[in-house]
Amino acid sequence: MTGTDERLALLGRAVTQDEVQDDAWVISTLRRHEPATMHTQHPVVWDRASGSRVFNREGRSWLDWTSGILTANAGHARPEVVEAITEQARQGLLHAYMFPTRVRARTVRALAELSGFPQSVLYTTGAEAVEGALKISSRYATARRRGREGGGGPNIVVTFEGAFHGRTLGAQLAGGLPAQRDWAPELDDVFVRVPYPARGGAWTAEVIETAVRSAGARPEDVICVMGEIYQGSTLRQIDPAAARELREWCTRHDALLVFDEIQSGFGRTGALFAYEHVGVRPDLLLVAKGLSGSLPVSAVLVGDERFTRDVRPGELTSTHSGNPVSLAAAEANLALYADGRLVAEAARRGRQLADGLADWVAGLPARRRIIGTMGLVAGVVCTTEDGSPDPQTSQRLAAECIERGLLVCVPSTLGGAMIKIMPPITTSEAELAEALALFGAAADAVQLG
Repeated sequence: MTGTDERLALLGRAVTQDEVQDDAWVISTLRRHEPATMHTQHPVVWDRASGSRVFNREGRSWLDWTSGILTANAGHARPEVVEAITEQARQGLLHAYMFPTRVRARTVRALAELSGFPQSVLYTTGAEAVEGALKISSRYATARRRGREGGGGPNIVVTFEGAFHGRTLGAQLAGGLPAQRDWAPELDDVFVRVPYPARGGAWTAEVIETAVRSAGARPEDVICVMGEIYQGSTLRQIDPAAARELREWCTRHDALLVFDEIQSGFGRTGALFAYEHVGVRPDLLLVAKGLSGSLPVSAVLVGDERFTRDVRPGELTSTHSGNPVSLAAAEANLALYADGRLVAEAARRGRQLADGLADWVAGLPARRRIIGTMGLVAGVVCTTEDGSPDPQTSQRLAAECIERGLLVCVPSTLGGAMIKIMPPITTSEAELAEALALFGAAADAVQLG
């Protein structure tokens, strides 16, 4: 038997064999056939999810404080979304590349009506949207420089320290976390990073000009400034006055202001989009995750058609952008936000979360630190007695939460010392109270206080 024959025989046996595919089998199989780096969270094997709960195959459930990393904002497996996906699949149109479809037209129209941004460039992931924004900014800058004296300078992208914009090459280089880009070639002549203008800090737009000139470029070489209203990695929030300065600086230098709301969009912060909290409208708005609440869809929302006028045909396309099934999910999900009730509920639950965490911190403020509470997102940073980050305790706390029925995750940022709290915004008052009680009991069990 040849090597190919042996592999085919093994494949046939794997497909037909009556294996006991329990949770232990799932975990061991994934660890055998995937790199270890893929397995960053505690081994809870998901079988289904509904509303604010996740279930395994044996029927055990957990209250979810992850939302699939800020994806299931409107709750897991919303009936409206499930029905739309099922109906689209039954229609028999699962892929259409860049050809027109009715669901594509309906979705971009719905995005324009809901967001107020007239154009959408559809993708599958947030990182793809970041790459698309860089292309749009570059083409717009090239066009506006035509005929300008000395207009052949470099294209400079200004981003912020501590930023996370995704895991593709361009997105990682745009990010402000050194450990996440040390594998990549450095392009300091393209990406200029400046301190994040967090609330309460002294910051002016002059830091951009200083950093750009230090890189051997001019302010007019900046094609865009890309930032987050709250940083998904650090949970720091932008200062409203600094946001206004950014807007004025970008307008003055004809650079595009890009807000990455891949994590913060669609009600997560108690507003439809987080930029509403600071009253500053970007030129490009990046959305994903909560856009469909389920399947892979992302978009660059474009505030003015001028910005895409000089993009070359085909430069913004992607094989799976506008996938009909994913867009069916997005269309149904967008309809949930139309009357504003979902966003109002997020604001109410956000206040309940903030109050509950404040009560918990008051019990032992020396070792309990809460950061970044904004709507239904917050971070718990475990520290040692001297105030240093304590990733070991964070891991033990996460394990104890999961044992008690509360699903949490520990991101790799902040050295693994933070538990990020992100419940679906449809979590009920009673469910959130139960989750806070479970979290407090887990903290007591690991002697975090």
